[in-house]
Amino acid sequence: MDTRLIDVHDDEVCARAYDVIIASKDHQRPWHQPPSLAETLVEWRHVDEAERMEMWGAWDGDELIGVATIWLPMSDNTSMAWHDVQVDPAHRRRGAGSALLDRIVARAREESRPTLVTDLMVPADADDHAYRRFAEKHGYHLSNTEIMRHLSLPVAEDLLGTYADRARARWEGDYRLETHVGGVPPELQPSLCAVMNQLAVDAPTGDIDFEEESLTPERYEEYLELFRQQGRVRLTTVAVHEATGDVVAYTDLMLPSGAPSVAWQWGTLVHKAHRGRRLGMAVKVENLRRLQTDHPERQRVVTGNDDTNSWMVSINEDLGFRIVELCPAYQRKL
Repeated sequence: MDTRLIDVHDDEVCARAYDVIIASKDHQRPWHQPPSLAETLVEWRHVDEAERMEMWGAWDGDELIGVATIWLPMSDNTSMAWHDVQVDPAHRRRGAGSALLDRIVARAREESRPTLVTDLMVPADADDHAYRRFAEKHGYHLSNTEIMRHLSLPVAEDLLGTYADRARARWEGDYRLETHVGGVPPELQPSLCAVMNQLAVDAPTGDIDFEEESLTPERYEEYLELFRQQGRVRLTTVAVHEATGDVVAYTDLMLPSGAPSVAWQWGTLVHKAHRGRRLGMAVKVENLRRLQTDHPERQRVVTGNDDTNSWMVSINEDLGFRIVELCPAYQRKL
């Protein structure tokens, strides 16, 4: 089994790498809807100065059968390396996964990254899943678990209206809600980035010790341009504090171009100084309304929350999200 770096500008190799990754992620998950090859290639070929990315392949002779990706943050959390290992189901149990993981560990050592983090997708009722056993065999321990939920669309307007009205009674007069397509305007970006940077430290993450992130308006604009190149639509609803003009709560929905019936729920956070006003429910309802009005073709929203985040879990359950699978995060200290 040979492992070597994948050239992300090699169309033929990238097409095969994409097929391997999708075959692996599709395995026994009929609900999985991946992004297209075209939008994936844009992401792979994007140079992000704040986070380096490498892809390594496992070849059996001339055939690429496994892919490992490692992400190296460069401006925050610089003691960490995130990674992902995917092996074509037709070629498993031949050592490709272990060979790739050995390569990732070696790269982490070379980059002086003592903390390795990865996450898995497993059935909600499978405590002894093969993916878990693989991670544990290689020295990883369970650090936290996110519960993956799906919401079938459309959500009845009566239900959305009920929760919107209940929330409004708590925030109206002190805040205003704004929904933006393709990113928020420049005047809101500094305060939005400040709130987004708190997500890693405010959201429950088990025993993974994250630092505050370092997103800036300049990098935010770079990511917006990346999404435009991918053909993705980003819906963002924010709560703006009337007294200061600052964003104090936000939620993001990302609509991939290659999966036209699904929307991904990205971050949602309320600044700690403004909690207790039902702003989390308010921004999520408003974003869902915009999604259903502008994109009736979307049939499902996918989200994940830590199993101890009772506040956000209760909001999602009230809106109709239902458990589909688990996303456990595993950590290894070198």
